[in-house]
Amino acid sequence: MKPLENFDYHVACDDFLLYELGRLIEEDKASLDEPEFRTLIDAGINEHIERKLDIRAEMARRIRLEAGATRSRLLHAVEDIEAQLRDFPEIIQSYAAYLFARLEECAAVEPDARVTTAADILLDAPDERATADPALDALGLIPSAVSARVLAHAISDPMLPEDLEAKAYGYVRTMWPLPRHYILYSLRPHAHEDIPFRWFQLLIESEEPSAVDRILEEVIVHGDDPNYREDLLALIELLSKTADPETEDKILQVLNSETTPKPAVGMLESFLKNTTVQRHGGAKSGPWAALDRMFAANKKYLAASRLFDLGKKEEAGRALDELLKEEPQFPLAVMLKGLL
Repeated sequence: MKPLENFDYHVACDDFLLYELGRLIEEDKASLDEPEFRTLIDAGINEHIERKLDIRAEMARRIRLEAGATRSRLLHAVEDIEAQLRDFPEIIQSYAAYLFARLEECAAVEPDARVTTAADILLDAPDERATADPALDALGLIPSAVSARVLAHAISDPMLPEDLEAKAYGYVRTMWPLPRHYILYSLRPHAHEDIPFRWFQLLIESEEPSAVDRILEEVIVHGDDPNYREDLLALIELLSKTADPETEDKILQVLNSETTPKPAVGMLESFLKNTTVQRHGGAKSGPWAALDRMFAANKKYLAASRLFDLGKKEEAGRALDELLKEEPQFPLAVMLKGLL
């Protein structure tokens, strides 16, 4: 019984993970025994499955239809949106097989020549204003995952004149969240010689919920290296601009950790002493409020699904109706309601 066999994870052909997969295949590294490939699969499962409630709902529906009333560990994890899914063999195998098949399908899709031409011009001579400026405009006026990646790459290093870098940043900002996954994936290895400040600025200004965590991660990883001190001080200053209501708690957690390098502790303590930051328990807004609503809805859904699995379908139906009054489009609740 393989409910996730041939499952469609709806990965677009211009998704950069497919490009990464193609590279790993060329380098003969497309195997779960290879750390780079496993990193790619983990990142893809997080982006394409764990964060997508509609995908989780369809997976749960398939599992329920094949498994009947059996409440498996896999089903519970899929329906609990706070649960990680990247360690389940069934999901790893299904998702990896899908990516290989999707890469083959997308090989026949021609890339947008306007984007590839503008990207080549920009990246070949970023300091040539006469060609770089119109190339930026061409990319900025064609919002796509590919153009967003090219522009994000262009602002990751000081390759452009200052005014053109500001223009490129503006274009990337308007395209958010198209460059999000590429940026977070690229930041994960911490292999950069210079910290891409513009990326973290983008995360903060776009209200990426994990922005504070990503900045503090950089501080922990590079805090002992004096070569990164100036970059880290600039990053820490960005923390004063975030709307994340748990910023102070997150900083204190890092300060209280025995593994935090002493230079990092000094920088963070100085920041807290001289800066007013968002405090835990403050009024939440934007993505943080939306996440709270989503997690609260999921808790109610899990209670309804337990009733459903116990055969108490009338009670489950009433619980789902109450949930759907509050969140009419909550994908898991819509899915389970359709199985009553």
